[in-house]
Amino acid sequence: MSPNSSSRRLLRAGRAAARLLEPSSAAAARAGITPQWAAVVASGLLYLGMQVGHTVRNSNRWPWCSYNMFSYRSRDRAYQARVRLFTDRSTVVGPADPWGLLPLEFFRVVSLVDDVFIEMREQGRQEQFCRSVIELLNTSSWSRFDERRASFTPPPGERFVAIEVYLVVVDFRVCDPQDRTDVVSAELLHRHDPLGVAAIAEAPKWTLR
Repeated sequence: MSPNSSSRRLLRAGRAAARLLEPSSAAAARAGITPQWAAVVASGLLYLGMQVGHTVRNSNRWPWCSYNMFSYRSRDRAYQARVRLFTDRSTVVGPADPWGLLPLEFFRVVSLVDDVFIEMREQGRQEQFCRSVIELLNTSSWSRFDERRASFTPPPGERFVAIEVYLVVVDFRVCDPQDRTDVVSAELLHRHDPLGVAAIAEAPKWTLR
């Protein structure tokens, strides 16, 4: 079924619902309902019917959207980012989700990491991003609140000096969602390692499916 035919069916259904609930002229007069008010109600029912149809079908056609930000059907596989942080004493944190890099909602952090390291819309931003994040983590920390995750924190007396960013493929059918190293594949996208700490560190222990 084509999108146009689906839209036409939803439009007809909305109009039919509006007609069923539209009061007769005599009843409207007794109730004090003006034609203008009846038109507003009918238009609202039509809009609501179209919105429900788009939500059920998980489709987006302006001005209607699916409103699937909290409930949607994921694909079997997805690309995600993982990071590893290294201290000046060779302590390794991760692989982990990048959520603790910035004091923002976790989904905003994911969007920023995707933009800088995966989309790469601006060359040269990777090193600038890494330097800024490491400086931020070494000079401040924050706790978890609502959709903001707690910051990565180095052990007492140590400082972060390097970071690696990986692109992983996760298969939701077989990978353990609680184990962030359980992936199908992993690719190193960028390494910020001015002191050479990450280069000599042990490779990540991925559980490859």
